[in-house]
Amino acid sequence: MIHDVIIVGSGATGIASALGFSESGIVPLMLDVGKVPAKRSGIDGNFYDHRKKNDSFNLMIGPEYEGLYNILNNTSLPPKLTAPEMSFVTEDNAELSRTREEGFTAMQSFARGGLANAWGAGLYRCVSDELKDMPLSVEELAPYYEMLTQEVGISGDSDDLASFFGSVDGLLPPLNLSLKAERLYSKYHKKRDGLNKNGVYAGRPRLGVLSRNHGGRRAYMYQNNDMWLSDTPFLYTPAMTLQKLIDKQAVNYESGILVQRWSGDQGEITVYGRRLSDGIEVEYKCRNLVLAAGTINSSKIVLRSRSDFSTELPLIDNPLVQLPLLFPSFVGKKLETAAAGMTNLNVIFNFPEQRLQGSVIELTSPARSVFYEMFPLAARDNLRCMKFLSTSVLVLFLYFESNRENLSSVRLREDSVLTLKSKAYSFNRKLISRAAKAMRKMGALTSSRIARYSAPGYAIHYAGTLPMKEVPEGPYECDKYGRLNMEEGVYISDGSLFSYIPAKNISFTLMANSMRIANYISKRIRRS
Repeated sequence: MIHDVIIVGSGATGIASALGFSESGIVPLMLDVGKVPAKRSGIDGNFYDHRKKNDSFNLMIGPEYEGLYNILNNTSLPPKLTAPEMSFVTEDNAELSRTREEGFTAMQSFARGGLANAWGAGLYRCVSDELKDMPLSVEELAPYYEMLTQEVGISGDSDDLASFFGSVDGLLPPLNLSLKAERLYSKYHKKRDGLNKNGVYAGRPRLGVLSRNHGGRRAYMYQNNDMWLSDTPFLYTPAMTLQKLIDKQAVNYESGILVQRWSGDQGEITVYGRRLSDGIEVEYKCRNLVLAAGTINSSKIVLRSRSDFSTELPLIDNPLVQLPLLFPSFVGKKLETAAAGMTNLNVIFNFPEQRLQGSVIELTSPARSVFYEMFPLAARDNLRCMKFLSTSVLVLFLYFESNRENLSSVRLREDSVLTLKSKAYSFNRKLISRAAKAMRKMGALTSSRIARYSAPGYAIHYAGTLPMKEVPEGPYECDKYGRLNMEEGVYISDGSLFSYIPAKNISFTLMANSMRIANYISKRIRRS
């Protein structure tokens, strides 16, 4: 059988691509490894009430001590990825995609729904000046942004960030602020004129989290269980849309398949993979192949298909700084157990040198062990600090734009190991100091001296390996519709296409662009 379209991967861009094809009445075959949770713990009501009545060791630490992964391995995985029930998100990564990491820590997922199972669900539109060097406009993406806004259910507000986050049409109301975030936002409004004059703007995030019931899913309940559970209907994941498409027979989904390469001849593409249940090599045929396996794995498939073991592809990510924000009047107070334990506010620092974006994160959801390594004292004193200070702290995740100075690279070796190289990121520390000064004006006690600098790869906003160009020249460039140069019918549909990342999460733009590419391929199929 020859399929019109095969999509590789079920993450955010793969599912957006499948949704795009379904809008045109085309049923693609989706090939995926598709790891799913082994079991669901279930929490009845608020996480903290549950802990009072139940043994929470397996929920928080796990039988294999997954929750202590960072402490035991001296690493810094994002907290949600260390939650035992979320272990399926990165399960078997080392076996399924072997890597050699030289200064770059790569995060991949072969789960059904991809890394978005553990994302913070920040879904931001790009504005025109953030698509520089791209053969792409906001106007081209607009209809797909709108369709996805309805599909996902995105909360937000019409506030001072609208000019940086784009249209507010179709947004659900914003989530409630925690008490500390509310104090920060109130102080911002009192100092607004002076802050705006210095390029500082604050407002509500665009989150794929329901503030009210939407699309058959229930609203967020402020129960602090989203950090620990893999089944949270209020927090959107691509697996939700995948299930809807499967139920409507709008996609043929085949899991347990690790796609490794393709070959093409006279308009017919053969996709080669390995069935994981028995290790047998399998083949599929199609006329159009869409790679949406994530920037790192899509790049590996391309290099392997061309037996290229010498080319180094460029890899970019957002440099990230974490800046603690202390509120002294909250020291020693009881933990606010009914707050939204995720991004509460966004702050734009529109400095003349470059634009930075900050996400203000509430800390009610993560385990306190996450902060253990941040204190320089003896073990017992660190525990005391965590107990009394964690209730009084927010964290500003400060994102920088990608640039060539912080460029990393990817190369495939002949033994199929992917080498990822990077030097330590460099940061403009003057900008961090100015951001810290602005946060102090908003009522938080902080300093650039206590900033924590991320290692390359920590932001998990990977892009740039197979850039999209108006006129592609090299063999590893794509045209404006994602078609890989020198290949007939092979399209890239994930972050690999973006040669620049603004200082924000661009998952929503990647999804909209995937739908745009699917629409283009659909028109070609109908014409033929």
